[in-house]
Amino acid sequence: MSAATERQLVGLKSIHVGDVLTTGVTGTGAEDAMKAFTRITQPYQGGVSTNFAMPSSTEFFREDQVSPFWSAVDTSSATKKLAWEVADFDDETLEFYFGTTEAEEGTIYEGVSAFVFDAKSGFSVAFARLKFVATLTGTMSASEPLRISVEATVLAPTSGKPWWIIPTPAYTEATE
Repeated sequence: MSAATERQLVGLKSIHVGDVLTTGVTGTGAEDAMKAFTRITQPYQGGVSTNFAMPSSTEFFREDQVSPFWSAVDTSSATKKLAWEVADFDDETLEFYFGTTEAEEGTIYEGVSAFVFDAKSGFSVAFARLKFVATLTGTMSASEPLRISVEATVLAPTSGKPWWIIPTPAYTEATE
């Protein structure tokens, strides 16, 4: 593999969020749109898990969901699930995930946005359209904090690639 095509995603540096990228992550205007994305709270324990499970042609899929059958061979289809937890409860974080600063444990909230997960290696994984659900989880004990648990499903944009590994965008806001 040549150096020009290698992409390594090492260490989660930050997560940015913005409006859905209707033309996909490499489509017209996507690069400029991602530069204006807002940084959100770092996940608990610094990571995001993915489900790269082999898809099955016997699965049913819903409207706007990327095809579960072709995701293993077609780079335009994407993975199906991402999950992360957040332990920071500032007002901006609560407002983003729950639409309110008064979230209730056990209540599930949802939203749809574009996300960019920035790695320390200088590359990012961008998703044009993720439908995410969030709820409060965990316990408030000496060994475990109360957290916001988030699971996201990759949805297809109107056109273009639903996800791609890209050079980390030059964000217009301070990200450190």
